[in-house]
Amino acid sequence: MSAEAVLGRTDTRSFSAWFVDFLRSEMAPYPGRGLLVARMVISATLTMILVMTFRIPNGATGPLYAFLIARDNLLTTARSARNVTIAFALCALFVPFGGRMFGSLPMTHFLWEAVSIFLIFFLIRTLDNYSIASAIGLMATSALAIWYLPGPAAHNVELTLWQILSPAIGAAVTIVVEAVFHAIVKQDELLRGLGDRLHLIEELLHCYGAGNAVPSTLRRRLTQAAMIGVGGLRRSAARANTTPIQRAQMNAVVSLVGRSVDFAAALEQTTRQMGDGDRDAARQLSAQIRAMSSSIADGHGNALPQWVASTATLPLLREMEGMFSLIPRVLAGTESLEAYDAFTERALPQSRIFVRDAFSNPEHLRYALGGCLAGMLCYVLYVSLSWPGLATSVTTCVLTALTNIGSSRQKQVLRLAGAVIGGFVFGMGAQIMVLPWLDSIAGFTVLFVVVSAAAAWIATASTRLSYCGMQIALAFYLINVNEFHIQLSLSIARDRALGVLLGISMMWLVFERLHPKTATETMIEIFLANLRLLAEFSKLALANPTAKSVAHVRRLRTAISNNFSAVNAQADAIPFEIGAAHLQHMAARDHIRRWQAMLRTYFLLELALLQYAAFSGTLSEEDSAALGRFDRHCAVRLEAIAAQLENQHRISQASEAGGSVALQPASATQAGFGSLSDWPEWPALSGRGEMQEGVLPMVREIRQLLDRVTEEVVATPLFAIEQP
Repeated sequence: MSAEAVLGRTDTRSFSAWFVDFLRSEMAPYPGRGLLVARMVISATLTMILVMTFRIPNGATGPLYAFLIARDNLLTTARSARNVTIAFALCALFVPFGGRMFGSLPMTHFLWEAVSIFLIFFLIRTLDNYSIASAIGLMATSALAIWYLPGPAAHNVELTLWQILSPAIGAAVTIVVEAVFHAIVKQDELLRGLGDRLHLIEELLHCYGAGNAVPSTLRRRLTQAAMIGVGGLRRSAARANTTPIQRAQMNAVVSLVGRSVDFAAALEQTTRQMGDGDRDAARQLSAQIRAMSSSIADGHGNALPQWVASTATLPLLREMEGMFSLIPRVLAGTESLEAYDAFTERALPQSRIFVRDAFSNPEHLRYALGGCLAGMLCYVLYVSLSWPGLATSVTTCVLTALTNIGSSRQKQVLRLAGAVIGGFVFGMGAQIMVLPWLDSIAGFTVLFVVVSAAAAWIATASTRLSYCGMQIALAFYLINVNEFHIQLSLSIARDRALGVLLGISMMWLVFERLHPKTATETMIEIFLANLRLLAEFSKLALANPTAKSVAHVRRLRTAISNNFSAVNAQADAIPFEIGAAHLQHMAARDHIRRWQAMLRTYFLLELALLQYAAFSGTLSEEDSAALGRFDRHCAVRLEAIAAQLENQHRISQASEAGGSVALQPASATQAGFGSLSDWPEWPALSGRGEMQEGVLPMVREIRQLLDRVTEEVVATPLFAIEQP
């Protein structure tokens, strides 16, 4: 591959083309999205009707909590509502007490506001439960605006308590709606999760059996399932209200299905076509998985038909068949569960209140001070102008706050877009075009449902866009749900929008100008950290799996998967950044996205190799030793790639031009990689067809992937842009 061939951007789309594709993918329906939106809209609408009927002041935050509470399952929803309630209780104690103690004198009131905003940002950064932190931030900043008002303290306390009651009603209504939904639908999250994964494997085998190409959507869903793993299903099995034997059986089934997903992902990456015998075996295995999935979904897992062995010759296909053949025996009680004890989910440890380094990492303090400065600049400005309508600026600072400025900038863009759509388009548009023609709550409810449905659909997109949906709902609710009559005053929408702009401007000033850290820098840092985690993962060996070693594998697997997602999130924020080095940052974004796609495939294959080495039982000591040498070489290669990219990043930061990177393409030897062909040799393969057909295809694919990444990293400087 020539240097000229790789120096160009991997994504040559214009911003408008990228944005259209981005919106198309985010707005596309997926299984369960419509039902989730319906539950959110029902909860928000019922809360609005209660707020309006009982005339609860400042009730806009009540319907909003229908968007904030998690709905993974009924237990998760209840815990999320409990966390929000805890946040409300803390605000109910802190705000009136502090306001009564320090709100009477201007100087002490100013200091109290500053300390309060500092604590809010510190909690957002350091609380282990982000839902509590965000609820505290939203409620506290809304309540602090009340204490800006002149008037007796008793009146302000009353308004603060009303402010807390509204979201409490929203949380309670959401819990009731979810409980009714689960009572009607009667979904079992564990069985549904198993069924979804079995269906993916069944579809894959059906494609192979029919000789069809694997659709890109199926490939993407299978990759996602392998990356996520089955940790959530294990926790669901551990919490199930069943006997210990039944929990052990379901844990074993979850482990078997999880391994099968890993093997299926590896099969899709390494096998393009099958022979006639393997296609017949794939069809037979697909039919048996379909019957198994239906039986488990109906609650008759212990009555599965006897498994019929096929004539598969591909080792990965035989491994999958072996995993599935154990499931009927496990559920029937004829298979010992001791072999799966290491995979049983243990009792969950007590949740921490703060992250581990909450009081030792100076970055938390710096972040809280920066957020406090931005919030206080907003406060001083709207108090100096005697313009209380701009109080939403402080709330904007809190709502756009995340653990790094790259994500915060993305939130600011989404916050602004949501405020424009919810405030100007839906809010002011309804005031001009719709509300003058309504004279009852029934007509307003129809309008409310339409806007809430649009906001909820956006809110159920991925993390790249979902925040915008919540902001659309918040802006519309602040204009039309805060009073008990149809709001026709356009000045309210104007003040809310200006407050949002003020908050975004101050966050930009403090974090971007006074302590800049771009999304590009954050993306590169996470990518480098993930390369080193992948190197650590490659060194693992599970010849004799124990609970401790398997737990370490799970932690690494979760950390690597989370970092893949974090890199994508930062990459999505880069197109919204501006500056002299924008083209170089876009080039780095394109390169890292391309390399990450290859490393994701590498990770899936390494997962399958780890499962194969640990559980297949067919590898000789010689083969296991050779596999260990190969994995250690992969780890060295990954660490060398990380060191090379880190060096490029360091040189680019030191460049006085601020965007023209001095690095030039080099050879692999010059970059410290040695010869690309310097891979460990395998022992002679005579008489070892299992090794030849099972492990070596994955090994060859891994070698090709790492060689391609190495060649591109060496030949393509990280910040090199397309040459004219």
